[in-house]
Amino acid sequence: MPIAIHTKYIGPTSTKGSRIKASLRRDSKTLWTASVPFDHALNCEERHALAARALLQKYAPDQLTETLSIAGSTLDNLGYVFTVYPQIQP
Repeated sequence: MPIAIHTKYIGPTSTKGSRIKASLRRDSKTLWTASVPFDHALNCEERHALAARALLQKYAPDQLTETLSIAGSTLDNLGYVFTVYPQIQP
C-alpha cells in the first residue's frame, strides 16, 4: 500500500521566511513533518517534491530509493500529495 505525503506552502512570518512543509500521518498518534526553505530557482512541483524527500530523508531514509510520484494538488491549492510505495522488509 502506498504512503501519502502531504505538502503545503507556508508564507513568511516575522521570524521565518516562506517554506514548504511536508507531513505524513503514520498512525493515530504519530505525525512526521519536515520543512524546507522556499527555493525560487525551482518550479512549484519541484519545491514540494523537495519537501517530501526531506521528510523521507529525516524519518525513512531507506525509502529514498523508491520513486516519489505526485498524486495531485490539495483542495486549498496550497500544496500537493505525493505517494511512495514502501520497500518490503524480508
